Amino acid sequence: SLRRRSSPALVGLIAGGSALLLCGQVGFVPTGVMQQLPSSFGQSWGLRQPQAAPPRTAVNAGTTVMPPGVVDTSMVRQPAETYMALAEKGEANAKKPIIKTLHQSIVSGCYVGFAGLLSLSIAGNLGAAAVSAPGLQKMVFAALFPVNLLLILNSGGQLFTGNTATVPMAVFEGKADMNDLVRSWGVSILGNIIGCGVFACAAQYAGLLVGGAQKLAITMTVMKTSMPFGQALVKAIMCNWMVCMAVFLSEAARDLGGKMVGIWFPISAFVAMSMEHSVANMFLLPAGILSGAPITIGKMVLKNWIPVVIGNAIAGSVCVAASYSYAFGSLGKS
Repeated sequence: SLRRRSSPALVGLIAGGSALLLCGQVGFVPTGVMQQLPSSFGQSWGLRQPQAAPPRTAVNAGTTVMPPGVVDTSMVRQPAETYMALAEKGEANAKKPIIKTLHQSIVSGCYVGFAGLLSLSIAGNLGAAAVSAPGLQKMVFAALFPVNLLLILNSGGQLFTGNTATVPMAVFEGKADMNDLVRSWGVSILGNIIGCGVFACAAQYAGLLVGGAQKLAITMTVMKTSMPFGQALVKAIMCNWMVCMAVFLSEAARDLGGKMVGIWFPISAFVAMSMEHSVANMFLLPAGILSGAPITIGKMVLKNWIPVVIGNAIAGSVCVAASYSYAFGSLGKS
């Protein structure tokens, strides 16, 4: 009889203990039981977490302890904050020693060459698919080319097209002057030309500009040097607007994944829309000439490089730098 009466109680006790143990393992808490959340809760979702007050010690015992502040753990900066961060980045670029700017510009030119060669090698060898679906070849090229800006922006590189926005931002905010701007632009253009040209020569010497890559390089070179000046200029303005917005989005993101997404879409967009990027052309056009395109260096410079450099500079300094300075900076206050 005693055994019969104690069995349900024993079963209930075991079941209740198991349920409590299970709740503790999966994170559920029974009603009426308080559980303190871990300090990291919510931070990965970009929530704002209260900052703990400093411990009371003999040093601060007689002082007034400020109420806990707010720590911003969001994964993306606000637009105004991003603009000011880019202005500070432009100041750093403008004040950098010439030899360092030249070095980083040469390296960045090589990264553009890596991306250009990758895109030529894959998109140029699609075979019959490229003929039957021309958009496929363009999309493949566009999908691969953004690797250059991923490398440059995440390694502290110097690209003329990006400097056309960041350095004018610094000028508008009083952090740099026109002499700084001219020096930054001039040195970064020179370094980008050296890097892209050397990489194109290396690719040709290594036997990498062959087959479909060679044919696509020749086709692109002839096409890019056959446009009227005005058309090349407008395409360059459209292009660098997208590039500078990629720089803006990359600066806004606080993690590598966000930076990759922010870079990939604008860069692939301008490539797919056949717009003109001066530094990309500093690799693609020499690569095409080395591959056998019937274009002289003089024609390359006059018909493409000059109008595209001008258009890229207009986009960076006016469409992006001046526009966002008016929205968030000094130009909007004057």
